[in-house]
Amino acid sequence: MYIENEEQLLEFCEKIQDSEMLTIDTEFVRERTYFHRLGLIQVASDSVCAAIDPIAVPDLTPFLEIIKKPEILKVFHAAKQDLEIFYRLCGEAIGPIFDTQIAASLVGWGAQISFAKIVQKVSKKHICKAHRYTDWCRRPLSTGQIEYALDDVRYLTPVFWKLSSVVKKLNRENWVRGEMLHLEDPKSFQLNDPQKQFMKLKNIRSLKPKQLAVLRELTAWRELEAQTRDTLPKSIIRDETLLEVARSAPTDMEGLRSQRGFHHKEVSRSGKALLKLIENGMNCPEDQCPQLPSTDSYSAPKGVEELLAAGVQIRSEELRIEPNVLADRKQIHDFVKCYDRDENLENHFLFQSWRRECIGETLLNILAGRSVLAVGPQKKVELVSRESELSAVSSDGIKV
Repeated sequence: MYIENEEQLLEFCEKIQDSEMLTIDTEFVRERTYFHRLGLIQVASDSVCAAIDPIAVPDLTPFLEIIKKPEILKVFHAAKQDLEIFYRLCGEAIGPIFDTQIAASLVGWGAQISFAKIVQKVSKKHICKAHRYTDWCRRPLSTGQIEYALDDVRYLTPVFWKLSSVVKKLNRENWVRGEMLHLEDPKSFQLNDPQKQFMKLKNIRSLKPKQLAVLRELTAWRELEAQTRDTLPKSIIRDETLLEVARSAPTDMEGLRSQRGFHHKEVSRSGKALLKLIENGMNCPEDQCPQLPSTDSYSAPKGVEELLAAGVQIRSEELRIEPNVLADRKQIHDFVKCYDRDENLENHFLFQSWRRECIGETLLNILAGRSVLAVGPQKKVELVSRESELSAVSSDGIKV
């Protein structure tokens, strides 16, 4: 079903309003815009499947009211960008969510598995990729394009049921639920803080405090302008140009025009506003100028992170999931740093939800010397409790 008017949308919504579960996907374009340009919404229940044209039907209220219902499970594959779109449309985060890509990683099907691969694994179907690079905002859409888009929710239904069965069999429902919480958290979809965008630019440590204040003003303005114009921030003024403007702090239009990379049309359009921002930055009191965080040059004792990485590898093999799903090298580094600095590990990522029992406590025991790595009877490296290791050693120091 292809929905291209309000009457069709209302009829479809009547059919799905009492569903317990919906599979959902979107098609969008986001190459030169700040926000996603929504081209299509695909939805399937157990009995009906449709593609909603949001360009032909701009008022999506009946459908949005349904997906906001907390009693309906919303199933996606790689949901983050889809949920960003619905957050803007609904004005709130929707839930509950089930992301099949995340769930697949927790049952050992691979980290960040593609939709085509997961469908092939479950249904033995090969997804056609002929329309993969379609401009979904261009009209009209062909029948082939619409059918291609609908496959994303048709095949998602059996994928969900199969994954749910595997998750339950492995007793990992709490794992999956814990991983979905951030997808239901409004904080995950809030816009960038304009006042902090200057921190993302490179080579800012060479700037003086007043210059940093200017840069903060300019990047905050650029971020808000990008949202207003719905364009990429760098298409307004490039990072390198902002840095040079902050460094030289021009006081007139000619000074702005002399900056390399500054398009003359942008100077004409925004020059007065930019000069005022530069003035504000230069007049910023010293105690209110940005303070850059000190560079963290922490280096773990030699071999420690490698030892913990080996522990992660052992646990991943036991749990039959990929090591990075448990803990990646950055998380291991941060864990060692927190431990070495005697910081509270209770709030660390590896101590949250299911990860605490599955890997967090394992790494802590290795660091504390309560667990060791040893070669077992099958010539395989194993994690061994220090107490059991010591009890296996005779009085003359020979392992028995």
